Amino acid sequence: MKLGLFLMTGHRPSQSQAPGGYKKGFEWDLEMIKTADRLGFSEAWVGEHFTNLWEPLPSPDLLIQAALRETKQIVLAAGAHVPGFHHPAELAARISYQDQLFEGRYMVGIGSGGTPTDAQMFGIDMSTGEHRRKAAEGLEIMRKYWTEEGPWRFEGEFWTCEKVDADAFAAVPGTLGNHLKPYQQPHPPIAVAGLSANSATLKWAGEEGLLPISLGMNTRFMAGQWDTYSAAAESRGRTADRNNWRIAREVVVADTDEEALDMARNGYFGEFLNEFLLPIFKFLGYSENWKHDDAVNAADIDLEYLLRQQFLIGSVETVTEQLLRMQEETGGFGTLLMEGVDYEEDKDRWFRSMQLLAEEVVPAVNAELAKKASPVGAVA
Repeated sequence: MKLGLFLMTGHRPSQSQAPGGYKKGFEWDLEMIKTADRLGFSEAWVGEHFTNLWEPLPSPDLLIQAALRETKQIVLAAGAHVPGFHHPAELAARISYQDQLFEGRYMVGIGSGGTPTDAQMFGIDMSTGEHRRKAAEGLEIMRKYWTEEGPWRFEGEFWTCEKVDADAFAAVPGTLGNHLKPYQQPHPPIAVAGLSANSATLKWAGEEGLLPISLGMNTRFMAGQWDTYSAAAESRGRTADRNNWRIAREVVVADTDEEALDMARNGYFGEFLNEFLLPIFKFLGYSENWKHDDAVNAADIDLEYLLRQQFLIGSVETVTEQLLRMQEETGGFGTLLMEGVDYEEDKDRWFRSMQLLAEEVVPAVNAELAKKASPVGAVA
């Protein structure tokens, strides 16, 4: 199991909207990526939101470009661009250029968008599935730019695009035309995140051969997401590989269970859950995804329930046990994405949490997984 970082990017609205607040949050996110790189995290994903006061970064490119100069090995990724919020020709060119600058240390997430006010801002009707159709058409167009020589013209439901050869401007040959291609061929690895049990987005990902990311729901839902993804892959003649499956999860590791719970309960996670995620998920109907058992009453899903049943919180020994149980209940996954949020006011304990996870928990989990994978009688 590899370890990565998933930044939504989470900050208190009161901080962001104070003078210098957006910059302060940006610098904290950059510091987390630098720390993850130093600790050997394999990748870092950076979200894109336009109208979410708790996740205020509208352009992941800006943060990952800053991180490129401050890191050595971690793979950086937009997680995710929403094609419905961009023209696909423009987004294809941006991604190509960024991939050239990163020389392969780059991945891309593509999403349909789950924030209703983002969709409203861009005039997208989520009730008709327009956001999903736009994502699919946008990706189709981007792939054409990356893989098909021009000239060609695409006329779709939402966009009409052309690829113009580099020598198409006959008056002065070799000066105007499409020229940007990705560094990685045929393009950077593309991932898609899913939230619901039988996610239509992950079904699409399986059909298209994209990498799956499951957001932090209960393990019953995540196991169902893998079934949806793998069945969709098989329907197109592909074999899904669990090593490519990423799961994003809230994680806090400390010297004791009590300290870890205190960090989560009385720090950013507690505020974020009580003031944003719990009320918004209940309003949108997503809170059912948190139930570890159907018998749980929706009214009983609160901060304490999530701390005990949902998150990975505790000492090294406790979180190791939780992760091993999660590996077993999901059937196995390749990368844990630790959700990175704003603990700048308690940064020493937060960075120690990252260190304990990277240097003690993950090696212990992998040692146990290796034992289970070894044939009986084999010498380790």
